[in-house]
Amino acid sequence: MYGRELIWASFCCLSVCAGMVLAKDVVVKPDGKVNTLSGARDAVRAMRAAGEKGDIDVIIQDGLYVLDETLVFGLEDSAPKGAVTRYRAAEGARPVISGGRAITEWEKSDLQGGRIWVANVPWTKGGNRFHCLYDGDKALPRSRSDGAFTMPRESRKYAGEMRYRESFKHNEGVKNWPNLDDVEIFTSPTMNWLINYLPLARVDEAEKRAFTTVPATYSFGGPFHVENCLDYLDTPGEWALDSHEGKLYYWPESGTPGDAVVATALDELFRVQGANDGELEGVGDWPVIGLVFEGLTFRHADRQRWEPGDMGIQHDWNMWNKDNGLIRFDGAADCVVKGCTFVDSGSDGVRLDRYCQRITVCESTFTQLGGTAVQLAGYGPGLKDVNHHNTILDNEISDVGTLFWHSPGISVWQSGHNRIAHNHIHNLGYTGMVIEGVRRRFFVPIHGNKAFAKWHFPKDNREHSTLIRWDEISKDVDFDWPAYEPYMHARKNIIEFNELHDCLQRLHDGNCIYLSGNGDGNIVRHNVTYNHPRGATIRTDDDSHGCLITGNLMFGTTGDLGHKMKGLNVATDNIFVNCLMTTGFAGNKVDPESTLSRNVFYHVGAVPSTGF
Repeated sequence: MYGRELIWASFCCLSVCAGMVLAKDVVVKPDGKVNTLSGARDAVRAMRAAGEKGDIDVIIQDGLYVLDETLVFGLEDSAPKGAVTRYRAAEGARPVISGGRAITEWEKSDLQGGRIWVANVPWTKGGNRFHCLYDGDKALPRSRSDGAFTMPRESRKYAGEMRYRESFKHNEGVKNWPNLDDVEIFTSPTMNWLINYLPLARVDEAEKRAFTTVPATYSFGGPFHVENCLDYLDTPGEWALDSHEGKLYYWPESGTPGDAVVATALDELFRVQGANDGELEGVGDWPVIGLVFEGLTFRHADRQRWEPGDMGIQHDWNMWNKDNGLIRFDGAADCVVKGCTFVDSGSDGVRLDRYCQRITVCESTFTQLGGTAVQLAGYGPGLKDVNHHNTILDNEISDVGTLFWHSPGISVWQSGHNRIAHNHIHNLGYTGMVIEGVRRRFFVPIHGNKAFAKWHFPKDNREHSTLIRWDEISKDVDFDWPAYEPYMHARKNIIEFNELHDCLQRLHDGNCIYLSGNGDGNIVRHNVTYNHPRGATIRTDDDSHGCLITGNLMFGTTGDLGHKMKGLNVATDNIFVNCLMTTGFAGNKVDPESTLSRNVFYHVGAVPSTGF
């Protein structure tokens, strides 16, 4: 418990080859701050510098390890070839690593008849906000306007001009509050396959127009809520932060705040940081090698906030190369995450950014996360293809995307040759698994194809356009697939023996397994999908070609979509139980050379009149 008891923790570094033991006891101080883990890392560095070339185990005893700052493993932490450095739980232990900060000193306020309590949080002044608050293992909701307000749609195009994404008209509910920059708009701009949290920059109360600090993903229009505003702190369990005053307001359901209230203070907990893309002079990529994290529990990283200059992948479902993971690999190879638990956090679980090869995430549990469980994200379209040959195996993924509802369980963006197998993914707000790249419409600035004139994606558009390595793209490339495919690095992934169900619980148009803008050679085989009544269980969407969909078992109720197929793909030897196969849609016809064969359709009751 934070700040309430003394916990003894110890680590030992064991050199297998040298037979030498370095042992040390460390007291976790009553304020919950400890350098045990960084001390262990530094001890390993000293052993490596002294010439140790064998395996080293850092054995972490039971206890709560609260980080003051992200624990960074750099190039000096690499294991020699053929060896590993293993950070693992002691036998029978389950150590917890947290990026939280205890909130302990509360006073009653006069708000809501004295039912709202206030605590001083001076570290939040100057914009150092947090977005998540926990009471034990319960995530507490921020204050939110009771009913959804409405904003009229000012553009008929969902991907319209930028001016329709930077401000919105509203009927009521938005004011020029003193701490306006703390307040966010929660909305699904035009299309109900994503949500945005948008901080406010200013409000014209006379014109009833609000301006956001970053643009919405798509044109404004539809319902919205106001979040983190004291005016709307009107329900037990809610809280609001005023970073200008450095005060946290909370209405506890029990009447008084407990002693386990924790705010998220870090954006990421562990980072394995190599050198990427020429960051070291004269070196293209230099990864950290040979780290293993085993049997550890990670909690309490903050929910990310979009900032000017951030770059988004498809539909802004996530940010590219952003520090929002409980463990983030950014320039790493031959590393393992095994048997870990990722829980109670506003961020992603594990991220594999930029150069990441032969990294395994296995036998781990991901639940109650605000973002994606496992995110792989290579480089944008161009000649650099260095995120590949990773393994995501035997993981349990449920109830992720609790804040960013669109977050998939597993997302593979511009990353190829990976194996994703034997994962159980369920109870999500949108899509179970995504294999994706960049659709051809984003290349319009090169050749201005009129077929995509209805979309406005200039080179500085946040979604995808800023990630295209324009100087590496041939000026002669057209919309012919063979010319385009070499820039699409989400190729030759194997997705097999996964069980996916109960996705799409909050949004629209989602799928259990989804492919879009990917390269050739992806194989989706021997997966089981069920209880997904409002979308397709397997979908090859826009600019998804060269896929083999085979041996999958899809359950539905009469009229549900099993496989929704666009593009030049092969669907064979699948079993559809009370669900359909459909082709085409949205101007993406199935290529006449596609293969649809030996699929079995079984229906109980009336057979639907539409489908394959």
